Amino acid sequence: PTGEVRIDRSTTLTDPLDTNTAETTLLHAKLQHWLNDDMVLVNRTYYQYLTREGINQNSFVEIIGDAHTFENRTELHINKKTVVGVNLRINDVLGYSQFSTEADNPIDLTGPLSNRRIPLTNDQKASLIELRPGLWVSPGSQYDIDGDGTGDFITSDTTDSKSYQWGVFAQHELNITDKWRVTGGVRADYYDVDAKDPIPPQGVQAASDTYSDWLTAVSLSTQYNWTPDLTFYATAYESDSTSNAMAGGTVLNADGEIDSQNFATENSLYELGVKYAPSGARWYADAVVFDQKRSLRNRDGSNSGVRTEGFETQWHFSSASGTHEAGYWITLAASYIDAHYDNSTASQGTGQVADVFDDSRPDIIEGTGVGSPKFTAFPASNQQLQGIPEVQASAVAGWRITSEWSIGGDLSYTKHYPLDYLQTVFIRDQHTLNLNARYRFDEQLSARIDVFNATDQDNWSPVFEGGYFGATLAFPSQPRHARLSVDYKF
Repeated sequence: PTGEVRIDRSTTLTDPLDTNTAETTLLHAKLQHWLNDDMVLVNRTYYQYLTREGINQNSFVEIIGDAHTFENRTELHINKKTVVGVNLRINDVLGYSQFSTEADNPIDLTGPLSNRRIPLTNDQKASLIELRPGLWVSPGSQYDIDGDGTGDFITSDTTDSKSYQWGVFAQHELNITDKWRVTGGVRADYYDVDAKDPIPPQGVQAASDTYSDWLTAVSLSTQYNWTPDLTFYATAYESDSTSNAMAGGTVLNADGEIDSQNFATENSLYELGVKYAPSGARWYADAVVFDQKRSLRNRDGSNSGVRTEGFETQWHFSSASGTHEAGYWITLAASYIDAHYDNSTASQGTGQVADVFDDSRPDIIEGTGVGSPKFTAFPASNQQLQGIPEVQASAVAGWRITSEWSIGGDLSYTKHYPLDYLQTVFIRDQHTLNLNARYRFDEQLSARIDVFNATDQDNWSPVFEGGYFGATLAFPSQPRHARLSVDYKF
């Protein structure tokens, strides 16, 4: 450490030579057939094709060669109260990844652009596979070539996987009284997955594995209309889910196996809410408290349990009764979120900011000299989850001046929150103001201008949820900027 250095906010880790392109095709079809007055059959079919290539000059690579997703869902609706159905989903992914040597920390942003271009060393190349000339990626599993009992390769998320998911589900709504309604639903899915290494080292048999499992979900909700104006509701939901890699693919671990824990992530949600909408009034208010448990996939492929408890509320008012009627509207909202690890482990690329520096200038920072990046695994705890603000508030308003002209804006606020696990770095209190104006020429043609971050705040955001880079990296939000858009409907 030698002192404070001012860096222009437009100077970031991105490089003009970085590549990030994608092509996708989406097809969707819906068939609805009335069997009689009380029964309707609905079939939905969906297909997506995706190919993507991301290659950065700091040695990060993520390539999706081919990703095909097909889904067919058939539902039978009975008396508008009951739904039963079956579902088939097929996901086929071929992808190549290399993020373990991603070199962000050695970059000096005060220097020339060439500082952001960090090629692989010969030792790193020896631990990777050359996908095409000059482009190196990880194999799809770990291999011990020299027989010393230690893996010789750098692993990431490279995979060639296919999954078949068969699901059955049912939902029923029961009116207990004129005021009280209960809805329950269940679902079970059978997964059959195979994965293999698409690019093993030369002369080595490619690692491969298969896995199958049942995953279930159950939900129960109730709504009670205390009065025509006042409604209470409660919801309970529990499910199993999968933890996937890029494009929904399934990866092999270092032992060449599909980790069963990726099919055992448990989620739950318990929620209580109330809504008050006075008859004849042009406003309503609602509030909800919730308790949620979910799984957070870490950068190394592991999963951490996260528990979130919170409160949300909003108030909405509109002076106009019609969509195109002159008048104004406003919505105020606020939330409190207590997100923390659920007696679960956590990980970071570097333990704390002080690890980046030595202790030669204690007047600036008492550095530890441990170094960075320095992967750090924290023991199981209930520590606050980094990267999520506890308090958020917003105000959204609009005014239709005439049938042609309307203006609006939104103001959001977030309380300061930690970026890293040990809470040594914080993003301060922030606010953002966005403004917009729209002119409607007719029912088909309209033009709109948006001004984002109108007060030009120097705001920041985390790189990833869960704060893996929280001790070293943060994103500068964009300065004031505008967008003009024209919309034509036909």
